[in-house]
Order: sequence, then structure tokens, then C-alpha cells
Amino acid sequence: MSILPLLLGDDFLDKTPPQYSGGVLANMLGYNIIRTIYHNIGRLKPKKIKKEYIPFLEKINEDGILVIPDFFSKEEFEEIKKEYDDAYAGWSPMDIHPEDFSKRQKDFPEYFNSIAEKIVTPVTPAFTKYIVENELINEITTAVVNRKVRIAPYKHFWYLKRRSLGNEKEMGIHSAGYPHADVSYPTIKVFMYLNDVEEQNAAYIFARGSHKMSLKRLILEYKFSIRFAKDNMDVSTKAEDIEYLGCKSESITGKANTLIISNNMGYHNRGIFHNLEPRQTAQLDFRNLETWRNSLYRNEKDIVSRISRKIVKTLDKAKKEKLRADISHNNMS
Repeated sequence: MSILPLLLGDDFLDKTPPQYSGGVLANMLGYNIIRTIYHNIGRLKPKKIKKEYIPFLEKINEDGILVIPDFFSKEEFEEIKKEYDDAYAGWSPMDIHPEDFSKRQKDFPEYFNSIAEKIVTPVTPAFTKYIVENELINEITTAVVNRKVRIAPYKHFWYLKRRSLGNEKEMGIHSAGYPHADVSYPTIKVFMYLNDVEEQNAAYIFARGSHKMSLKRLILEYKFSIRFAKDNMDVSTKAEDIEYLGCKSESITGKANTLIISNNMGYHNRGIFHNLEPRQTAQLDFRNLETWRNSLYRNEKDIVSRISRKIVKTLDKAKKEKLRADISHNNMS
């Protein structure tokens, strides 16, 4: 088993299939179209879901997005909101510290000088109980992506706020502000609005129906894969591309306590701030269901499950040992 890390690499467990891959010639010959079809064929037979959740599943299958106002009870929502407020206590969105910017923020300095952003990974009880372990969310996710939820999704408290009013062109724009699809196969993101979110404070934008695989979508994927191979950059979609699919982007507004479940195979983007109100959200990202970690980390007690869990533990142990060795070496240098 010790040879596994050498054969598979440090990041084997947590890599997800990228939207685009391969060179220009390969993609001109249809390589990414084959990949796209392959990743979607496995979704043709959806997993069973509890009867009471079928109307919700039908809605997200049709539109690509599910919006449920007043999702939690008043008491449950207040518990989550308190955990959120506690996470940001002592932090001022008006303070700017470019030296503390993350890599993604340093890539868009004009935007993040104008827009305050802070992301917190919560391990709090209410967030875990009501959102991470929520049966409806997990049932819908399992059915849409046709994958068992064996590992926890990526989880965030997210705060965004415009710092001052002024010329919007001077703010710059983040790549998330352009219409885009995260991948060309079903993947779920969940948003819980923790304050009232309207168009003016950058409501989430989604093109209903754009998540569906069709001949037109395959044509777009073909065109974008070649562009990506040439430029090696994220591919942003234009409004006419979404119109070509017969869809239209719209702001998904909602009051506090609105739950949004979004299939981000569909085209979406972050809205633009036109006022000084924040956008406060609790979020889950289930992209990691496509990883080998999720596939291998099985809870069944059969021999295959025991072997697969052993593989996960072996790779994780080797990765930790390598990290400790690197830290020790750097400290001695």
C-alpha cells in the first residue's frame, strides 16, 4: 500500500473533473465533447428520493434552481444567524488590508479594494445540524448529481459588501460576475440568504433551464473548449450565448431565511452592488462529490468498502507525513 502515493500523487483523492481539458487539436476533434457526454451519461438513471421531496426535485430538474422562502423556523434561523454574527464580531468590512488578500483576491485587486469580502468555515452546531445535515438538501443533491454524499461538502459563511458608492467602472469586476457554468455535468451549490438580498445588493443570478444538456449546449461546450485550450483561461459566457440556449439570466432575490439550491451546470453569476447593503449567506458546495475521496470513502462493511477506506487512509497518512517533512526541512534551512 505504501507505493500508492507515488503512483497516484498527493492530490489524487481531492481532484475533480475539470470543465475543459486537452489541447487545441484534441478539442477540435471533439475530445471535450466525449468527456462531457461521458460525465452526463452516468446521471441518466436518477437515484430514488423520498416521496415528499419529489416536487422539489422536479422543480430543480426543470429550472436548474430551487428557491424556498421561509425555509427554517424562526428559532432555527435565529440560531444560524447568531453563529454568523459571532463569526464576524470584531471585523470591520470598511478596513482594507491588501497585504492580507488571498490569492483569488490579489488576482482582482480593484474589485476587492471596493468590495469587502470575508469567508469563514463554520464548525458551529446550528449550521451543522440545520444546513450540513439537512435531509432535504442532501436528498435533492444525491438525486441531482447521482452520487452518494459520503463526505461533508465545502461549507462557508460568506460576507460581501460594497465599501462606498462611486463610479462602478472603477470598481473592476470579479470573474464570478460574468455568466459562467462551473462544470459541464450536474453539481450542486446551496445558498441560505441571512439578510434580505435584492438586485441592489448583488443577488445571485441564474439562467433557468441552462443546466440541461442539449445539442446547443454541446455546441457551446465545443466552442468554449477550443477557446480555453488556446487561452488557458476561464471561459466567460456572453448574454447572447445564454440566449442561444433559449434562456435568460435573472436575479434570484429573496428575504432572509430563503434557501436556494442551484445546479451550477447552469449558467450563473454574482450580481453587482448598487448600494451599501451587504450580502450575507451561508453556503454549501458539493463539487467534492466528484472526487475519488467521496467514491472510495464507503461506510459499508463489505471487503471492497474496507479496502477503499484503507486506500483513503493510506494516502492521507502519506500526505501528512510529507507535509511534516517539508515543514521540518524548511525550518532547518
